[in-house]
Amino acid sequence: MKRSQKEHSQRIQKEKFVRKEFPLILPRNEAQKQLQEGLKFNSLVVAAGSSGVGKTLMATYHAARKLHFGDIKKIILIRAYQPLAGRTTGFLPGTLEEKLIPYYAQMLAYLEDALGKGSVEVALKSKTIEICSLETIRGRSWDDAIVLVDESQNLYPMEVQALCTRIGENCQLIFMGDNSGVQTDNHKGMSGLDYLARIVQKYNIEDCCFVQFTKEHVERGSLTKSFVFAFEDEYLLDIKGEGIIKEYDKFKTSGRKKQ
Repeated sequence: MKRSQKEHSQRIQKEKFVRKEFPLILPRNEAQKQLQEGLKFNSLVVAAGSSGVGKTLMATYHAARKLHFGDIKKIILIRAYQPLAGRTTGFLPGTLEEKLIPYYAQMLAYLEDALGKGSVEVALKSKTIEICSLETIRGRSWDDAIVLVDESQNLYPMEVQALCTRIGENCQLIFMGDNSGVQTDNHKGMSGLDYLARIVQKYNIEDCCFVQFTKEHVERGSLTKSFVFAFEDEYLLDIKGEGIIKEYDKFKTSGRKKQ
């Protein structure tokens, strides 16, 4: 083994077994407090709302802490990945996991912050942290695990059905998504998050927690907060036909008619 590879392996092993401290994430607003309580006590948790409110951060740190202290045996990462605005770089090379990693970068970064980069590398190789695609979840059952589903505003009802019927013993299923409408790529029919909320309410399903964040709960930088306010307000105006894009379309149409 080369010297650099040996040193790298030794660092990973040392980090894996010596790291005992765990970073503490404290809630900054009432919605984050509700999410923290839901993560403690409910088997199914939905954190929905505006970008930059800490949904994915809090859920990922919660899962990392549970894994660190041996309360669960593995973390499952799932993301409702879709090309942004229809753009795509085409088929990505490599194994299934290598194809998916670019979509899971944020969750992996949070896990590395909580557990250490070396520990996450070891966990990925041993499948203690597993990157899972939506296409492969049918027929599976998760025990002693936390399943993190990010960008869940892009889920379809049938995907929610598949996910919610995989929950085994000592398993927690956590959905994180922006249902404000701004970050939604799924514009056809009912969204998966809306479907899930209606199913739980209609059939009085217990042990479920829904936390709704708004733009008022944004904790990311001030510029991000300003854009979240602007985009969400503009989205509501677009629905009424009064937004910038709608006005621009009307202007172009009227210009063609004059010609």
